[in-house]
Amino acid sequence: MSKYLEYHPAPKILIVQPSRIGDIIFSLPTLAAIKKKYPHARISWIIDERCYEILEGNPLIENIFIWNRKQKSIKYYIDLMKSLRKQKFDLSIDLHGLAKSAMFVKIAKAKFKIASSSTNGMREFSWLFSKEIKSSDNHHCVERHFKVAKYLGCSDEINYPIHIHGKNFRSVRDKLLKENVNLEKIVGMYAGGGWLSRRWGTSKYAALAKRLKAELGADIILIGGKEGGSSENGINKEIISESGVYITDMIGKFTLKELCAFLQICKTFVGNEAGPMHIATALNVQSVAILGPTDAKRTGPYNGNTKIIQQKMECQPCRNRNCINSKCMQAITIDDVFEEVKKKFLFK
Repeated sequence: MSKYLEYHPAPKILIVQPSRIGDIIFSLPTLAAIKKKYPHARISWIIDERCYEILEGNPLIENIFIWNRKQKSIKYYIDLMKSLRKQKFDLSIDLHGLAKSAMFVKIAKAKFKIASSSTNGMREFSWLFSKEIKSSDNHHCVERHFKVAKYLGCSDEINYPIHIHGKNFRSVRDKLLKENVNLEKIVGMYAGGGWLSRRWGTSKYAALAKRLKAELGADIILIGGKEGGSSENGINKEIISESGVYITDMIGKFTLKELCAFLQICKTFVGNEAGPMHIATALNVQSVAILGPTDAKRTGPYNGNTKIIQQKMECQPCRNRNCINSKCMQAITIDDVFEEVKKKFLFK
């Protein structure tokens, strides 16, 4: 395969990793490694429209195919199939390993088809459509995807190519200054997340915010995405109400690209295991990640300047999204998190 790509004058490669944000972040080092090894390759990516901005403007990618997951019409998928097949891809790389990614592999009809072991190996019959480049079960997702790059002859260098426009930084600064935020003392905070069992709790975040404000003079900025809807809006309101101090709520006020810019402006970022934390880690932001039921060595923040706080329990790791006990999160104290955020905040 590496010889084919090396001697082909302009090989066309399709990366299939449609969602979610964390999974896309985990896949970026594979993109960077392949483009570095084969600069003449013309790389495309198919992605969920909700995550598109993560890739928008990235100079390593020639074409971005946007998938609207809400579309149910046969015509939509026929048109998408025609658009993909028109490219005549030499290679497709499935980094998702589920039925939906297998569908894209099928309709793209690349000459060669390979895949990573993804989070939990190839599932939902996706192994029928691509050759799996196997990895050890205890490897992190970044490493599991990167096995594909190694299979293609790439080096070991891990980079996260996230392209942020200058206009995004300017827009974020303008929005924060309108809220009278001190740009030198921002602690970004994300208390949401898709799994209920991954959430630390509003009362603890409120107490943490109060201490950070009182002892460090930090300006607390709460974030959240539109996809979090009323749930994350309610979480932020509870934190503000319980803290008793002034906190700026920026939920839904940043585009995804602006969120990336905001995280780089933060002096420190603290939050649950979710997309924003993985972005912050990729951008080398001073961060503190609060983890509960999952295996940090497989799906937690990878490298960067992120301190992971997690209490070990006999029931870990688990995939119970709605655990009502959640003792792994309850065991993490406000002092535990405060001390680590303080170290990051005061870091020179």
